[in-house]
Amino acid sequence: MGKFFSLDSPVMSFLNKVADLMILNLLYFFCSLPIITIGATTTALYYVTLKMVRNEESYIVKGFFKSFKQNFKQATVMWIIDLIILGIFMADFAVITGKVGGVEFPSTTFSTIMKVLLLSAAILILFTFTFSFPVLSKFDNTIKNTYKNSFIMSIRHFPTTIVTIILWGVCLFLLAVMPQLLIFAVILLFSVIAYITSMLFVKNFDKYISTEDMENTTGIDDMDWHVNKENEENSQESDTVKSES
Repeated sequence: MGKFFSLDSPVMSFLNKVADLMILNLLYFFCSLPIITIGATTTALYYVTLKMVRNEESYIVKGFFKSFKQNFKQATVMWIIDLIILGIFMADFAVITGKVGGVEFPSTTFSTIMKVLLLSAAILILFTFTFSFPVLSKFDNTIKNTYKNSFIMSIRHFPTTIVTIILWGVCLFLLAVMPQLLIFAVILLFSVIAYITSMLFVKNFDKYISTEDMENTTGIDDMDWHVNKENEENSQESDTVKSES
């Protein structure tokens, strides 16, 4: 029984992980309440969970606010861009589906084509958004290149994209139809989903980090990986990677 509850036992490790996720979830929820900070808090959420998956993060609160502070400007701008794009698509969909009075299309075929094009564009943008904040939390780059890399990664790592969309989609759907789950969302839900998806993101992101750099950072807790400017000589699709302490 003593070994069962020892600090190194699997049970205690699991309970410690749950406690860390609860603390992280509370930070995410209450720091997101101003709404405008959701981009920065989501980036900070993934910053911590990506490190937790690698067993690198020992200080949940410190790590969260470190990322929140460092990425606040870029993450907030990206969040505003996301909202504007979402608003444009909602307006376009309302027009195409005839919910805006006085707008008529030449034919049903034309309307159908427009719906297909709009849906296709929406799917590709959703793919990009799925990776954008995790990429921002892990790599240092301009907003333009963060979106670009996120799009490329979302296509290249399609299974991760689909799983992430499903998990977050189910989460939001359940909260919408079952408000009683809000207390669970406040305590644990968001950080658990971020942690699960981070397991996939870590495997994807490792492909963009050199083996030499990974070996040089073994055992270092406060090491971040960053994407530099484009390496036009080696690839037109992704950026070169370096590490910073």
